Amino acid sequence: MNDNRSGITGILGLAGCVVLFLAARQFIPSLGTILLWIAGIAILGMLVLIGLVIYFSVTGNRENSDPNSPAAILSKARGELMGLRRAQVKIRNRETASLCREIIDIGEKILSALKQKPQAVHDARQFLSYYLPTLGKILASYTRLEESGALTDELQNSTVTHLGEIRKAMEKQYRCLFDDDKLDLTVDMEALTLACRRDGLLDDGEENDDGK
Repeated sequence: MNDNRSGITGILGLAGCVVLFLAARQFIPSLGTILLWIAGIAILGMLVLIGLVIYFSVTGNRENSDPNSPAAILSKARGELMGLRRAQVKIRNRETASLCREIIDIGEKILSALKQKPQAVHDARQFLSYYLPTLGKILASYTRLEESGALTDELQNSTVTHLGEIRKAMEKQYRCLFDDDKLDLTVDMEALTLACRRDGLLDDGEENDDGK
């Protein structure tokens, strides 16, 4: 019964709209022209909207394709942080794993701050292109030694020391983002690289060219 009533109501409503449309045309002969103008404006608006979407899409892709653009640098750093997260969960030693989590959390804060201040990305590029990849290589070497049982107490202590230095550097970089200071970590980077090579956590000759 309710379905029949709903159907009748719908038919009556549609019929009423048709009657009103026909009646309006008697009093407004140019109603069809007005509707055509409205349709034309609507189509033009849609075409403009589509054009803007395509333009910003192409512009965004072009920016991301430039490895020196802030968006590309941040995207690469974000991928490296995700890789560090995956490497960190494989670490068995609690102290080392905890240090890694702290470092990665600071890295997330740095990227969030840089997203809000893209003009500072190039100043932080030295940091991003060195410390994140270097930490990834240290963790890869560390987990291999840990899984193989070749990790000595001396190397464990050295790794904790190196991670502590990386954490300090990241904290310094994070603070500098808010002070608008350009941080030069060249000396720290060279010292860390030499120490990690000495301990076997980085291969001889392995370095990050982008960080120079």
